[in-house]
Amino acid sequence: MRRAGFTLIELLVVIAIIAVLIALLLPAVQAAREAARRMQCTNNLKQIGLALHNYEGVHLMLPSARTNSPHYWSSLAQILPNLEGGALYNTINFDHSTAPNARNNYDMANTTAIAFMIPAYSCPSDPKAGRVTADLGPTNYFAVAGTGTMANGNGNGLMFDGSRIRFADVTDGLSNTTAFVESIKGTGVDTTAPTAFDLIGQYKGGGGYSSTFTEAACDGITAYSGTRGSRWFHGSMSGGSTLNHYWTPNSKKADCAGDTNGLLSARGYHPGGVNTLFGDGHVQFLKDSVALSAWRALATRSGGEVNSADSF
Repeated sequence: MRRAGFTLIELLVVIAIIAVLIALLLPAVQAAREAARRMQCTNNLKQIGLALHNYEGVHLMLPSARTNSPHYWSSLAQILPNLEGGALYNTINFDHSTAPNARNNYDMANTTAIAFMIPAYSCPSDPKAGRVTADLGPTNYFAVAGTGTMANGNGNGLMFDGSRIRFADVTDGLSNTTAFVESIKGTGVDTTAPTAFDLIGQYKGGGGYSSTFTEAACDGITAYSGTRGSRWFHGSMSGGSTLNHYWTPNSKKADCAGDTNGLLSARGYHPGGVNTLFGDGHVQFLKDSVALSAWRALATRSGGEVNSADSF
């Protein structure tokens, strides 16, 4: 009596078919997961947008990207009560600085607060899910100071060093002016070796770097910092939560930054572009291919450019 069964060739054919089906299915699964992560990232920015409007309603102005010297608290720190972060906000002593001292230690008065990792400030598409620097809370969302083309780091956007911008000052229209964009977390590693430079995970310059930031000057910088996005509470451009629109999203040009100025790019791990929060609270995905002139125009509050976010 013969037993029914598969021949070796039939078995190999079935295995091959299964392998092909898995190969076809895997990209679809990955795309679905990224779509969910991108949606969460979008929702985080929408929450920040609502908090900005609530803050402006109470204070009659937007938060500054960084409070004045010597404290340097970020816009993300200032809007905490409007983002259901009142308990954390109440633990902060805003009379103490957020800048590290000469030994790279932070003020003991706020050790617990600045170590807190805030879920709404992290984009799940960033593969670096944890901290950039030990005991400091990171962020993927950065206030837009402007175009980065103004002298001495002065901002022409909605939030910059010591700013006091009202909605009435935004003559370009809130729906056409960016407030926050996403960026990525750094490697956490600093280096002066050009061969070790990581365009995505590092930027040129670093904390305290005070050079005049021209493109030629940036090309010559050999100090590379991995602290990008390492501190949600600190409003500097170097390691903190502020950037500008000098380069287009995910530019192949290296970012460079000091405390209050730099030549920077929004960056993200979503294929093809970055999520962007506008002043009116809406979030839009802007492509890497956006024209530089249009990208910079979106960063200005009163530049008078003929530009519309709806065209991107």
